[in-house]
Amino acid sequence: MQKRFSWKQLKWLLPFLLIGLILYQSGRELQNLSLAAAFQTLEALTGFEQIALISLGLVAVLTMTGYDYFLLRSLDVQLPLSKLLRAAWITNAMNGMIGFGGVIGIALRTSLYRPYTDTKRLLRAIGWMTPTLISGLSLLAAGVLIGLFPAGALTATKQWIWPVLLATLAVLPLYIYVTRKRSNLDWTTLLGYIATSLAEWVTAGLVALYALHLLGGEAPLTAMMGVFIVATIVGVVSLVPGGVGSFDLLYLVGMTQLGIDQEIVLSSLIVYRFVYFIVPFMIGLFLAALVFGDQVVKQIEYKPIIGSSYEIGTVVWRIVSRTLAKTGRLAGSLIALMTSLVLWFQTLLPSVSPLYSTALWLQWVGTLALFTAGLLTLLNTFGMYIRTKRVLWLVGVAVFIASIGVIARGFNLFEAFVVGGFALFVWLTRTQHRRYRSIVTVSRFVRNVAYVGLYVGTHAFLLQSFSQTDTIFFDPEAAAALSIAAVVLSGLLLIGIFTLFNRLKRPKLGMSFEPSRFAAFQATHATTSAFDLAYMNDKLVYYGPDDEACLLFAKSGNHAIVLGDVQGAWDAASHLLLAFIEETDRLGYIPLFYQVTPDWMPRLHDAGFTFFKLGEEATVDVATFSLTGKKRANMRSLHNQFTKRGYTADIVMNPSPELITPLRGISDDWLGNRSEKGFSLGFFNEQALTHYPVALLRDETGQVVAFITLLRGSDTVSIDLMRSKNDALPGSIEVLVLHVIEWARANDYAYVGLGMAPLASVGEHTFAYWPERIAADIFENISYIYPFSGLRQFKHKFKPTWEARYLAIRKRRKLLPSLLRTARLISRKRES
Repeated sequence: MQKRFSWKQLKWLLPFLLIGLILYQSGRELQNLSLAAAFQTLEALTGFEQIALISLGLVAVLTMTGYDYFLLRSLDVQLPLSKLLRAAWITNAMNGMIGFGGVIGIALRTSLYRPYTDTKRLLRAIGWMTPTLISGLSLLAAGVLIGLFPAGALTATKQWIWPVLLATLAVLPLYIYVTRKRSNLDWTTLLGYIATSLAEWVTAGLVALYALHLLGGEAPLTAMMGVFIVATIVGVVSLVPGGVGSFDLLYLVGMTQLGIDQEIVLSSLIVYRFVYFIVPFMIGLFLAALVFGDQVVKQIEYKPIIGSSYEIGTVVWRIVSRTLAKTGRLAGSLIALMTSLVLWFQTLLPSVSPLYSTALWLQWVGTLALFTAGLLTLLNTFGMYIRTKRVLWLVGVAVFIASIGVIARGFNLFEAFVVGGFALFVWLTRTQHRRYRSIVTVSRFVRNVAYVGLYVGTHAFLLQSFSQTDTIFFDPEAAAALSIAAVVLSGLLLIGIFTLFNRLKRPKLGMSFEPSRFAAFQATHATTSAFDLAYMNDKLVYYGPDDEACLLFAKSGNHAIVLGDVQGAWDAASHLLLAFIEETDRLGYIPLFYQVTPDWMPRLHDAGFTFFKLGEEATVDVATFSLTGKKRANMRSLHNQFTKRGYTADIVMNPSPELITPLRGISDDWLGNRSEKGFSLGFFNEQALTHYPVALLRDETGQVVAFITLLRGSDTVSIDLMRSKNDALPGSIEVLVLHVIEWARANDYAYVGLGMAPLASVGEHTFAYWPERIAADIFENISYIYPFSGLRQFKHKFKPTWEARYLAIRKRRKLLPSLLRTARLISRKRES
């Protein structure tokens, strides 16, 4: 059945169509607009006038507290005045800046007030309140229609404005009628909402018109108010946050029709946006970071009750609630971003109304410092979100440099307010910065380079445009030098701070290997044979409380790579796993788990890891292994041949250095031009090998021709180094493995581990994970690089059982970098 078309499907197009219509109809009227001249008019503002404008903007936002006062009054909720003002400011400032048809306001009010009342009642009350936000505009639209606020010139050239005004006018009586019919909202609350809405829009208009007046824009007050009302109504109807674009274009056109210079109107719009939207929004972010902190906002399930306020639905609400759960950290990131953007804008102009004048060269230095501080702050936005200690250093340097810039440029009050406010916010939230550093991945580095390019590129383009068309600050050469110097200076500062911080403040993850402590753990806990590789001393150790659990890992760049499973009691090992993941995250490492067994996959999956199959490990069951029978005839024959030739084998426990040293020649002969591996494998080191049992194969003259080192676990002994002379008889290693199996049987070991066959049984199925299918092709076809298939065939002679081994990586991390980092660690040059 064909789905019936609904106009609601196109409602998301309305803002774009409306802005496009305004741009099309206003293009010729704005074609002579000069941005440089507009910025130049801002110099007319004195310091007192700037403070007066900011104060008036804050008062205008403060009037919206009436919404929250009457909302709580209707719910019989009484809050201390300080809490009410704080909650109302956060809600109204963010809703004005971001908006989204009031969804942000609904979500914030629900989150802030639900601890004080029933959630269902609160949602119903917010639903009835939301339409009144434009009731004041409905009254003002009536004023335009009856000529109290004339806007005839604007409506005459834009005929489509009339139906918009009539529709806005109809909202208030319709709402009053529906409210009286279907809700228990009393007249006091209803009139309170309407009065608050009227005060909100009137004070907003006074802010815009006062900015216009200070910059020299003169026209009849009622006519200017009429233009503001029409532009505001169109901006609200467009649903664009803050009416950006739709409001600005109509306001610019309307004021120009009243005889005010376009440059003055544009400058007043810039000031209006700053004092009515950006400054309150930054204060709201500041308060939100303090109010929400790290608390998690619980999800609220509800059914739509009233009108469009509830159309946000369950899915959208969950998205909003998860955002609110991170509001504290998100606010810090947004404050850093807003600060960087304000500094970006301020450095396009000379200091507006400074307290004292400075030489041009000193202004250049101050502008360089201020712009560099803005660039550093931009790069700190992610660090502010996850709250690292390293970002405190970077912010401290940025604030110090910005302070130099403010002083060198003549001490502009607005610049000082922005820098000081940002510094105060970071100081108040400094104790919440618990992470050591953030992880700088390749993708993040590329994104940061793109952000820097956009930040510096647009700034340089505008500086050059201003300097070439109408010099208001620097000449083209000075502007270009400023951009280049800012990038160079920021890069040097970042490198210097990163280097100094890592050397002075970098905490240790884990601890160095201590043989006595580690041996005590092995003696009291069941461990795997791979755990015995700790004595190679190329890994670090991470212990749990009271040494009840333990893991081995090594650091490779910004990765912390764990070898095998966590060892110890089940509960203690599980807690240690989570503690290690949290610690690596705090210190700025990416955790990887190499050669994980299937038993540990559920716990790692719950911790947010995904898996790549590395291969399979072969294990021989000592109790069932035998050389008798037809299937072992070839192996039995080989063993007998070596016995007849007079070859002997013995296992030496705790070999002396005198025994190990002669084996160096065999090892070097076997290695040839290849380098030693490590981490998950042993390597030839005279000092370390004295800990491991060594299986020796001697010829009829008593000379050692092959040797194997053994790793001991609780019930398993595993083969590590397998090396023989180049002229040793074929099958020497195979015969020596047979002796190891017999020795293991005699010493009460249940299993003999033959090691892992890399990429064995990986990607064999059609629907396998595609990187594993590529690995399967490597396994089958690139044996000249590494004998993958040959290694499996050798181990298969002993009829072992095979168990898969996996690489566990964090979700959303790329597989290839993780594999390369692990391979680099294994191939790292070893000290023998």
